[in-house]
Amino acid sequence: MPTLELKNVSYAYEKGKAVLQNVSGSLETGKMYAILGPSGSGKTSLLHLLAGIDPFDSGSIRYTQSGQTVDFSQMSETEKAVFRRTNIGIVFQQQCLIPDLTVYENIMMPVLLRRSRKAVDSMRDTILNLCGQFGLKEHIQKYPSQLSGGQQQRAAILRAVINRPPLLLCDEPTGSLNSAQSVVVMDLLNELNRNGQTIVLVTHDVKVAVRGGRVVYIKDGQTAGELKFTDDGSRPVGCREDELMRFLQQRGW
Repeated sequence: MPTLELKNVSYAYEKGKAVLQNVSGSLETGKMYAILGPSGSGKTSLLHLLAGIDPFDSGSIRYTQSGQTVDFSQMSETEKAVFRRTNIGIVFQQQCLIPDLTVYENIMMPVLLRRSRKAVDSMRDTILNLCGQFGLKEHIQKYPSQLSGGQQQRAAILRAVINRPPLLLCDEPTGSLNSAQSVVVMDLLNELNRNGQTIVLVTHDVKVAVRGGRVVYIKDGQTAGELKFTDDGSRPVGCREDELMRFLQQRGW
């Protein structure tokens, strides 16, 4: 059963200015999707709708978790916020770390919002282990301003997944990083995905898009095709890039 289903979703910033038109599709649990498209195509708007941040004008967005299905079109903004806190992790392009909190405190913040003090204390080792696994253990007492861009983004990703949300949404997670930092962040996302995390990331970068298993191409506010790579990741990255470029060129990229 898919984690999420969209049916005929349309959205406009204001009347007469459509951003997304009749978007339909579904996400399978445990897969990693890249939403790719030119600037202004509606990628980030779609991600915001999936997160329940912005209301859509028509259609439905349904999530199924643990056998229960909810429909965002039938929920209030408060109900969506409560659902999001438990079920959706969000990573923004600019990290949005709290500057006056340390790395450890930033990652712990979602735990503080959801759990008892005893439960918070029990998460300390989990956070330390994650920071060690992803190269942040020596930086846990530093503040965001003392980190590189790649370290800040890794901290933001760990903050988003610390409560184990079924779905992780990432908006241009490498958009402000150099090539080396981008590789490290994508390695982290691939590792999370191998461990069962469902991930959707927005990008304009072909090299980032090929790191997932599937690419959804958005053009002029509509889905213009989906590519499922024909390998399990064992081929050289260049082969995937060639496959994706052929797919995009057929659609006027």
